[in-house]
Amino acid sequence: PMTTQGLNPLAGAKARVVSRDETAAYEIDGIRPSFVAHPSDTEQLSEVVSLAARAGLSVTPWGGGTHINMGNPPESLDVVVDLTGLNKVIDYPAADLTATVQAGVTFTELQKTLLDKGQWLAIDPPLPDLATVGGVLATGLSGPTKWQYWAPRDVVIGMKIVQPDGVVTKSGGQVVKNVSGYDMSRIHIGGLGTLGIIAEVSLKLTPLPRQQVTLVASYDSAEACIRAALDVFHSNIVPLAITAFNKVAARRIFDLNIGSYTLAVRLGSRPKTLDRQRREMLSALESAGSGTIEALEGDDAARLWRSLADFAWDEATRPLLGVRATVTPSACAELVQKFELLTAPDGTEPAVVSHPAHGTVLACWYPDGELSDSAIANLASAARNIVEHAGGRLVVEHAPVGTKNLVDVWGEPAGPIDLLRRFKERYDPHRLLNPGRFVGGI
Repeated sequence: PMTTQGLNPLAGAKARVVSRDETAAYEIDGIRPSFVAHPSDTEQLSEVVSLAARAGLSVTPWGGGTHINMGNPPESLDVVVDLTGLNKVIDYPAADLTATVQAGVTFTELQKTLLDKGQWLAIDPPLPDLATVGGVLATGLSGPTKWQYWAPRDVVIGMKIVQPDGVVTKSGGQVVKNVSGYDMSRIHIGGLGTLGIIAEVSLKLTPLPRQQVTLVASYDSAEACIRAALDVFHSNIVPLAITAFNKVAARRIFDLNIGSYTLAVRLGSRPKTLDRQRREMLSALESAGSGTIEALEGDDAARLWRSLADFAWDEATRPLLGVRATVTPSACAELVQKFELLTAPDGTEPAVVSHPAHGTVLACWYPDGELSDSAIANLASAARNIVEHAGGRLVVEHAPVGTKNLVDVWGEPAGPIDLLRRFKERYDPHRLLNPGRFVGGI
């Protein structure tokens, strides 16, 4: 790296800093940063952000890089801060069902630590070997178990944040019951690092179920499959996860050439309770018209749910165009059917994975030939129109850079966008943190 203050505004930082010649691995939407900093603690992170702010340089946080291309193209990309050096479990009072960790801890490493005490952090993001706690919170993404357990914002009880000027602030605490007041940590969950960089987080943990079993049922149509899922949703049994996927997704995820629609129901509880749930669920799935039902346990079940959580993010299933829709559970069946009719210009049908219990539907297109950016943008816009007509919202999670320049991946701002803009103006008036990438160009 450059060493003179005149050439390198980050010179003198305690964190290791590399310059442009060594930053190719940190490109975002084809843009290469000028510098990459590797802090190993909150103080070093604060110092790097402070130096960048004084020089008027934009800063983008980087965790495991699993979702780094999510969002609109950056307005500028001067400094990337790689947070994987902040990888310590700071405090773990298991009896309190809480833990405080640095943002760069990967999910796999954290879950290994918690497993010894029969506990886990009850969100299941994609690619947990690489995904960091801070990165998953910044994107706000969870997985199939969101239905029974938590969305990312529900597991956070406190945070330590580095603000755009480098100042370190705290919100919440390290116990589940904190003083009342506005929970400032929530503006950073799903905020894509545009209002502050998550450095440390205190989390609410969950006991692991004693035993688990997964029932996998096949159906002749998407309507029957989603209807069965909603029957499960409305039953007296509360599964850990309810996920449906179509035949195109089955071929992509499992290399299975099946002609049916599949529903996977994950159950977990104490042995006697689990036996009762299993019997009742088998009866419910059969009553809903299932053709075949298979029970999976142990490694087989774990592989299934890992594949479903990783869908669209691992190498095997990463699409040319991928969208995430959020609707009411009752709208899922119709949405899945309409998505399946929305083919790419070359006739390619989408792979569709849905989590009906929390109204999430993922659709991914894998065209055989080349498509223009405008053709992909038109496909994304058509998908958005379908979702908005159903009363939901759609985010484009995967698309080429050229397509992102034609369509806003977040769609029209809604909800508390004015509040978010006021926060941005208040905390980052010079637009230095991840500028332009979040909702409304924040």
